[in-house]
Amino acid sequence: MADNVLSFEMKKEDVGAQQKVENFILRNRKPLLYILAILIVAVIAVSVVFCVLDAGRKSGLDAIDAIENVYTKNNESLSDAELYSRQDTALDALSPYLGKKNIVGIRASMLAAEIYFERKDFSASLAQWLNAASYNEKSYTAPICYYNAAACSDEIGNAEDAASFYAMAAEKKDFYLASHALFNLGRIKESSGDYAGAVEAYQKAVDSYSGDDYAKLSQSRIIVLKADGKAD
Repeated sequence: MADNVLSFEMKKEDVGAQQKVENFILRNRKPLLYILAILIVAVIAVSVVFCVLDAGRKSGLDAIDAIENVYTKNNESLSDAELYSRQDTALDALSPYLGKKNIVGIRASMLAAEIYFERKDFSASLAQWLNAASYNEKSYTAPICYYNAAACSDEIGNAEDAASFYAMAAEKKDFYLASHALFNLGRIKESSGDYAGAVEAYQKAVDSYSGDDYAKLSQSRIIVLKADGKAD
């Protein structure tokens, strides 16, 4: 009997609690509906923003592809003056997309960097490669950009920066030119007289990319340095 009384009392409490909730909803139905409406509008707004961003990125990438296609079309048949003019046109067209810190900005900076490199304006090319790398350090494009930044620094004669950028490019083992980056790092260290640093870079190429052509070249440089008494 006690159990039945307890059960009955609990049911009465449940009904009472439910009634209170229903009364609260009835009393506040307008505010609650307003809140629900606000939440729905917020969700829709966020969805619209993402759709706009995606559309903007696609539009930007399509525009950069079009710029690249126009720039590269039969450009090997152009005279130097014609090529320079086409480069100017491409760089002007890329201008609105440079500085965007997303995939659009990365692609724009990389294309601009290539154009400047072809012009042998290595300082401008270097700046654009570094911009592209900085927009997304974790992207697969970052080591490509650092490798090319190293090549620009090499051309300018800034061996210290070149070595630093080659090292940064080589940090990602899945970078397809990592062994080449390590070899170049060793080459620069060797040229500057840092033979221990050169051997370290060469050995890393040998250990990480055994059988690779640049790993083989690195091994040969280690042998030469040791034979010349420049390394232990």
